[in-house]
Amino acid sequence: DIDQRIQAFGKNSFPPPKIKSVGELIMENFEDKINIILLLAAIVSIIIGLIKDGFPKGLIEGTSILVSLTIIIVVNSGNNWVSERRLAALVNLADKQDVAVQRGSDEPITIDSKELVVGDLVHFAAGAKVPADMVMVEVQDVSCDEGELTGEPDYVEKFRIDAANYDQGVMGVMLAKSFIATGFGKAIVVAVGPKTVAGVITEKTQAENEPTLLQRRLETIADKIGNIGIGCAVLTFAAMIFRTGLEMGGAVPCGCGNLFKCD
Repeated sequence: DIDQRIQAFGKNSFPPPKIKSVGELIMENFEDKINIILLLAAIVSIIIGLIKDGFPKGLIEGTSILVSLTIIIVVNSGNNWVSERRLAALVNLADKQDVAVQRGSDEPITIDSKELVVGDLVHFAAGAKVPADMVMVEVQDVSCDEGELTGEPDYVEKFRIDAANYDQGVMGVMLAKSFIATGFGKAIVVAVGPKTVAGVITEKTQAENEPTLLQRRLETIADKIGNIGIGCAVLTFAAMIFRTGLEMGGAVPCGCGNLFKCD
């Protein structure tokens, strides 16, 4: 019976926070145009160095840039990797909770909240988090803090639904991840995991968010600074090539900037 309910309604586990892979964290560093400029500068420096000074002397300047860039990427990616895993560990720890349920007998048993299935009769009391979406069947002065779901700071009074107040059905439902501020009672699980209101909210909030107006403006400024840097680098490179061409053609005195040798 438990297995059938799990197959029909799912498990009571919420979607874990999305954790980026090491490759994704490394590639994020190249969203910064400054890092792209450093990489291109290192490649160009190595090529010119090998042509002018040969191996291994020609590698010194370009390799130095690559080492600096590698340090930047390793530090940034490592910090982000550790932060994401700490966040995931905290989320998993926060989801752990023991609950008392009745299954086929009058005596409650204690299980982990992740083992709850639709149809379980849960005993609840003040000070606990609601482990799943539930409809109350026995209530004594119950109020819940649903601020984590709705953002409302005030407690919401809950009561058992009957023929006299059936039109206020939502007040008889306890939402997963809300906090039981006062009272005690019993409730039947009606939705678990991703199918709860909290599960739907979690799934939507983990999707890619649209950048805010401030973020878009900061990105615009960063792009402009990056474009200026790229433009300066291109102009410098073009000027060096032009100067070298003039020296090789004998139009200007040799400044030892020839790619091959001074005449």
